[in-house]
Amino acid sequence: MSIIEIFGTLFDASFDGTDLSTYDFYCYDIKKPLMPRQSQSTFNWVGKPGSILLTKKFTENQLTLKGYIEATDYDDLIDKLDALSAALYSDTDVQLILSKKNDRYWLVQYMDYVIIDERDNYALVDLEFSCNIPLAFDTTADTEPDDSPSINPITVNGTTFIATNGGHYYAWPVVTITFNQAQTHIYYQNNNIPGNRFDVTRTFASGDVLEIDSWNGTVKLNGSADYTGFGSGGNSKAEWVMLATGANELQVGTDDDSIDIDVETAFSKIYFS
Repeated sequence: MSIIEIFGTLFDASFDGTDLSTYDFYCYDIKKPLMPRQSQSTFNWVGKPGSILLTKKFTENQLTLKGYIEATDYDDLIDKLDALSAALYSDTDVQLILSKKNDRYWLVQYMDYVIIDERDNYALVDLEFSCNIPLAFDTTADTEPDDSPSINPITVNGTTFIATNGGHYYAWPVVTITFNQAQTHIYYQNNNIPGNRFDVTRTFASGDVLEIDSWNGTVKLNGSADYTGFGSGGNSKAEWVMLATGANELQVGTDDDSIDIDVETAFSKIYFS
């Protein structure tokens, strides 16, 4: 049998919840950009120097997972390569988690493999993944306000609390508001980002649960999609709330005479690599 010599520390990789070692694929390196590539569009203003930035956004990037497959003989090797390729297929983005950095995941789709070297009982293989969202997400969501101390229930109009985003980029939270009394208006805003606020005006009953998901752009009442009154009342704002990096002062209030709610702000930190 042939002998394989790998320079590097082996680590595990989980694809869509399944460890790739299940298919006798062992990782020793990953190649990824230092940070996602960005594209921008500009406008040239006549008579003025330079350009005006119109848009700037991240573009798709590629991750290459370098590893090897062990087998008992050449026929077994071919079977394992086929099984690995079939297991990696997906029509949708799935989570890729590395044991060497298991606090974050990438949303990827497997595209191809490149066989670097192949012998009778092993193959050096590069697995290529595309990242349509070229950012890494924290595997554990942060929740504010936390339980020590907790400000819930909120009974003072205009109550503020701090949510600290320790990632590299903006985070888009899921805001869950539980009503402890009848309410007709509620607002939630980030005082660190001008104008970043939403208002909701409608008839809420005690026990109703309103969920505003800024990442997915959804509004749900008691688990069902319901956009009634979103962007109405108060300042009539309907922006998806974002969290800038660092400390964010969040404020919750109402146009009603009183307020009695519980608020939870859950978000995943976002990393560039």
